[in-house]
Amino acid sequence: MANFNEQLLSVWEEWEETTGEDANNPNDFIDWAVANGKLAPRPEDIRKIFRRQVSTALRQAMRVDGTGITYRAKQCVSIIENGEQRTLWFDVDNGGTPRLRQKAVRQRRDGIANDIYRAMSDVEHMNYAFPNDEPVQFEMDFTEDYEERKALEALEREEKDVG
Repeated sequence: MANFNEQLLSVWEEWEETTGEDANNPNDFIDWAVANGKLAPRPEDIRKIFRRQVSTALRQAMRVDGTGITYRAKQCVSIIENGEQRTLWFDVDNGGTPRLRQKAVRQRRDGIANDIYRAMSDVEHMNYAFPNDEPVQFEMDFTEDYEERKALEALEREEKDVG
């Protein structure tokens, strides 16, 4: 038996065939799938719902340091304790341990590396699948992106302070 995600993907692909469009909006899909009895909410553990809400709030907690750098105030790290995986959160200014902080940074970097690997694989496939189109490019140096975002945050902070 297919798991929920596989079932959902199958329904999405049915819907793609129905629309005949090159790209589709998930909101339109949801309307169609619910109206046709192909999608219903899954029962979910209330603790999972709360955990997701707490994680979202913690992930969005931001601070600005003395040099003007905006950073996430709360960081998470996954650990295995007594054979069970746990996610711990800590305040970067007064919490965690050196080992947890290092592990959190390493896990974050691993996640980014996985995203880059997946993005590059997708780009390679798109270029393979459409050889007559201009090749899709994926710039691997993110230094300029970082500097642009840093400058934009500083400008927004400045405008907020003036306004």
